[in-house]
Amino acid sequence: MNLLALPLEREQIYSIKRRFPGFSGKVPEEARFWSEQDLEAFFDSNGQKQPRESARPVAETCPLLSRIRLELAKQRIDEPTIEYAAFSRYVQGLREDWYRNPRLMSVAECTEVTRLRSLQSMPTEPVLLEKPRDWYARFWNLDYFKRDCGHDYWFCRPQFPAFDGDEAAIDKVALHVSIGEYVEFARTLQRMDRKCDQEKGLAFPRLTLDGYAPFFGVMRKFFDECWTKLGPEGLPDVTPRLAQVFAHAFSLQDPMETLSRFYKVTLAATGSITRLHVEVAGAHTWFNQIEGRRAFFLFPPSESRKLYEETGGPMQETSGFATSISGVDILAPSAKRHPLFAEAKCQVAVLYLGQTLVIPSGWWWYSVSLDPSVTLWHQFWTEENKLRFPEVAWEYFNYQKMTPEFWTALPQKIEALRESMAEAE
Repeated sequence: MNLLALPLEREQIYSIKRRFPGFSGKVPEEARFWSEQDLEAFFDSNGQKQPRESARPVAETCPLLSRIRLELAKQRIDEPTIEYAAFSRYVQGLREDWYRNPRLMSVAECTEVTRLRSLQSMPTEPVLLEKPRDWYARFWNLDYFKRDCGHDYWFCRPQFPAFDGDEAAIDKVALHVSIGEYVEFARTLQRMDRKCDQEKGLAFPRLTLDGYAPFFGVMRKFFDECWTKLGPEGLPDVTPRLAQVFAHAFSLQDPMETLSRFYKVTLAATGSITRLHVEVAGAHTWFNQIEGRRAFFLFPPSESRKLYEETGGPMQETSGFATSISGVDILAPSAKRHPLFAEAKCQVAVLYLGQTLVIPSGWWWYSVSLDPSVTLWHQFWTEENKLRFPEVAWEYFNYQKMTPEFWTALPQKIEALRESMAEAE
């Protein structure tokens, strides 16, 4: 076995296997690091002969991981985000069952999100909806995105969402990557550091590809066919109507294109974290889990004082930003800096394949991916919060190269749109 050689592709391995029709065993994962001679001996002996050393190389990498390491070295970054460092420390001493039933020990109360089979109206608290039968998005897993969207590009970040008050260099890193590159990166981290080892925080840094809007581009044809089937039934979602109003106000040609921008995808490696924040523009949000598991910790708006809210302004950040975040390290809070956090009450949910989490406007949420995962999510508005909708213009036009004059005039245009919507009522 040559540990310095590049790993074999799956097709190369099975090409050799086809020459040995008598083989009836299973091909081990580490076989991709064997030589062709080792594989031939293994298949010829029906799996009895294996190389003496079958450990995969310690320094396995992939192009994106190598690029990330180089970028961190260039910027002299020598530690991961505060959130990931806390998570990796936290999980080291936990039993495996925490991943099935996570709890937050640092708060006064942590209860499970209410589970429902269906909705009749907009809930006032988060709810977890069970998997519907034959839901449309079930095939959009990591393999799908690598195959069908692999050459599309988006941004990945160690810290999501961006916040204009961020000072740490690691929080400001953003790389423009292909979807195919990111899928390979997520799988590499799963092989090499699936337990999120605290000592490997820089060797295998976590970056999330979030806010990705494939329906605005490569998957637009699917969106036109299926957008009404993507979310849970029973929600009084008026976003399609608001998208038309928005498109007219800003002289956009295609209201459906505008609507598509509010349906987004998260691709995440195990251990990827979304910081504790409130959704921009007063949006409600639902999250549908397509692959892997993702844990959410949620706090009601009434707990904001105990979360030590930090506020910021809009940013020209394509993948998304937050204007309200919490500086509390929820897994290892500082009793000195954030004493009130110990009195907070939260809810927890783990999203499994096909399940949907609905989060009402104003709720705080934090998440961590427990596996390589894909999540489809949608920001939406109802009659109750629709006057906040014009604020999305700050994020919407980040995709395009707008003039300085446009950004200067934008606050006035947002307020004019809000007033016209209020008058229309």
